[in-house]
Amino acid sequence: MNGLFWELHQQHMIRDAQSAAAEGRHQADRAKWDAQDLEERLEKLTLVCRALWSLVQEKTGLTEEDLNQRVRELDAMDGQADGKLNTKAPKCPHCGRTISPKHGRCLYCGASDVCRTAFDATQ
Repeated sequence: MNGLFWELHQQHMIRDAQSAAAEGRHQADRAKWDAQDLEERLEKLTLVCRALWSLVQEKTGLTEEDLNQRVRELDAMDGQADGKLNTKAPKCPHCGRTISPKHGRCLYCGASDVCRTAFDATQ
């Protein structure tokens, strides 16, 4: 009788392992699709940025060095020249509490004009 319980336990463990493996495969597939989607979005944004920069150069006469200098300035604004634009969590201009730029208003005081730039709403 003891062997029967062991066999049932083993079968249960095998089913659990198979289920976990299937879930892992599903998560890996989802991560692959998400990465492909992000790559496509990055390629589109890169194209738009290049188009905008070529228009700016054409209309203003700015140079690559002008652009590179501005990139360096913006990069250093957060106190760390690391090739990233790290932004601190914004504060509500009315109550001073930390807010999420994803919301159109402050969750603490209800102020509705908390986004100061177009980039605040895209984070």
